[in-house]
Amino acid sequence: MFSTVTIGHSLAKRFTEDPPQWKLPTTAYFLFLGDFLLFLPVLLIFGYTLQHVYPTLAAVEDPLPAYEALAMNDDGTPKADNDPIRTAQPGKPITSSIRATNRLIRSLGGWLSNFRGLGYSIVIGFFTLTALGVFSVVLPVRIAHLLALIALAPLSTTWTHIVITAPTPGKSFFQRIPSPRKVYLATWLPTILLWAAAHVSALLPELLDHVIGLQLRDRINGGRFRDEPLHGSDIAKILAVVGLSVALQALLVIPSHAALTRVQASLLPADQDTLVPFDRSFAGRVEPEVVTGKGFATFGAAIKTIPVASWVRIYLLRVKVFAVGMGVYALMGVIVAGQLLLVRRMCDGGENEDGEKVFKCY
Repeated sequence: MFSTVTIGHSLAKRFTEDPPQWKLPTTAYFLFLGDFLLFLPVLLIFGYTLQHVYPTLAAVEDPLPAYEALAMNDDGTPKADNDPIRTAQPGKPITSSIRATNRLIRSLGGWLSNFRGLGYSIVIGFFTLTALGVFSVVLPVRIAHLLALIALAPLSTTWTHIVITAPTPGKSFFQRIPSPRKVYLATWLPTILLWAAAHVSALLPELLDHVIGLQLRDRINGGRFRDEPLHGSDIAKILAVVGLSVALQALLVIPSHAALTRVQASLLPADQDTLVPFDRSFAGRVEPEVVTGKGFATFGAAIKTIPVASWVRIYLLRVKVFAVGMGVYALMGVIVAGQLLLVRRMCDGGENEDGEKVFKCY
């Protein structure tokens, strides 16, 4: 998939292969150190909280149902059938607003609550990479990735439980891991479907890129965008590849992620409450384990119990997060560009004894 991270890495690689012939002044290092300290929390909130915690809460949240209030007369007797009955309207979902979701998370422990589960996420990522390295010794990388995701399912399910519930003092991460047998029975199919969706959404745009002769990755890595101007047909091809990637993300990856998250949430112990409204019965499709039920939701139940209004809310949240990210990156770019201009003004141009252009910085 041609993500901004991939393109940015390629451009950065080209820049480092042909660095500017001038030495930064000492002041510049202090400026960039300040940027790192300032931008790191912002990047963590965007890259972790907004892109992982918020979508998880949005997938779990169920709309509060409307109910019909029994209309009564002043003497306490029910009104006649032909009298109007007022229906209470459900409250606005919390995750329909980024600010409301932020207020909910901050109510758990202040500003640092935005990073809840971050440490465990890093640990899970490390274990996943380790398992991937072990499996890839004898298996193709993509199959090894799938097996690593399935193997680490109990840990990723526990992370979901931590995100969707209030803090539980005195209970460690490993004490909260549900029964591995139940986790594997519940999550193996949703995990496979999410893995397949992610790979399809990456491979098909690359295939289209190859078929139409765009070669976007080669152009970026080879620096051809710098030497060859873009034509109208190239722009149309780029839009086609990007459009296909976005469409596959919307049609495959986001629904698969929502279903897996809801299946994981169904494994939450009965004595723990979720931060957002969550129907554990999945509209009657899931029975408690003590009533001859499995005790967890299936992929079908997870998908079928997400109404259209919730799908709209889930997709709008993704759009809002993307817009916030673009705004944050633009602001960071303006700040860094201003600092580079300031540093540039601190330097005088000249030539050394060999006739090479150099800059003397204060």
